[in-house]
Amino acid sequence: MMRTGLISMAALGGIVLWSSTVRADIQHTIGKGHTIQAIANRYRVTPKSIIEANRLKDPRRLKIGDVLTIPGVNPPKDKDGKAKGKEKDGKAKAGKDKDAKAEAKSFAAKPKTPGVIHVKRFASTEEVDLRITDKRGKIAAATLKSMEKMLRFPSGASHPVEPRLISLLGIVSNHFGSRKIEVVSGFRPYTPTQYTKHSNHNHGKAIDFRVVGVPNEVVRDFCRTLKNVGCGYYPNSMFVHMDVRESSAFWIDYSKPGEPPRYNAANVDADEGTSDVHGDSQPSANTAPPETTPEPPPGSETPTNESDTPPATKSSDDE
Repeated sequence: MMRTGLISMAALGGIVLWSSTVRADIQHTIGKGHTIQAIANRYRVTPKSIIEANRLKDPRRLKIGDVLTIPGVNPPKDKDGKAKGKEKDGKAKAGKDKDAKAEAKSFAAKPKTPGVIHVKRFASTEEVDLRITDKRGKIAAATLKSMEKMLRFPSGASHPVEPRLISLLGIVSNHFGSRKIEVVSGFRPYTPTQYTKHSNHNHGKAIDFRVVGVPNEVVRDFCRTLKNVGCGYYPNSMFVHMDVRESSAFWIDYSKPGEPPRYNAANVDADEGTSDVHGDSQPSANTAPPETTPEPPPGSETPTNESDTPPATKSSDDE
């Protein structure tokens, strides 16, 4: 516990009286998108004090649900001198977490066709059912060729698909009961003015997709549990981005269709922006449109992943 404030002294018969303002430690439960800087801004303390108080080895990697000690904070008091709203806020937070977990669980289901993914190209009638692996447990050659066609650019240009990307789609499909997967965007040829200079979309390693009947937030949360995956969430768009990479990354892009990216934090290893996708202005079939435009949380400029800052130049590779 830290004690700060003004110190006053009065000599009374050789006795020194001390007076000080006592500031308490409080607990903060880590939620989605929380960063050390954002938490520090909220409680008006320094990031260093939080790191030291909790002995954090890597403050860039916070685990949702963990509790941090925030040192030297005066929680608001009610008229009886008790901490105000702490119990209520705790119950509300627990209730929200419980609801979110219950919702995610409600969409998970035993696969109706295990090992087979049902793929549809967005805004078209083209569909295909693909068995992921052959009898030897390898990605079937026919599956690779069919997926390359399904992820082709509208001009007809295509690129071989990374086998692991197909395996990941199979995991997603099995988790959500073999629901149909809609491809919003797959391969995109490189252009010098694209948002991300080294986009995985240029190499058959990325897909923008949605799972029919499942909210994008639920798909997003499941994709984040997969190993060595890039996961992008677009609150004002209609898809979840997933790509294959050497270490996991997550970002939120608050831009609207046609706007440059507005990421939740600087230096995240983001891949592309919403305006790269043709037809993205159409409303999502999975989630109701928000009443107001989601905005980045305050103090969210601190990076959550180690990477290079994504370029903010305007793209010309609209599909």
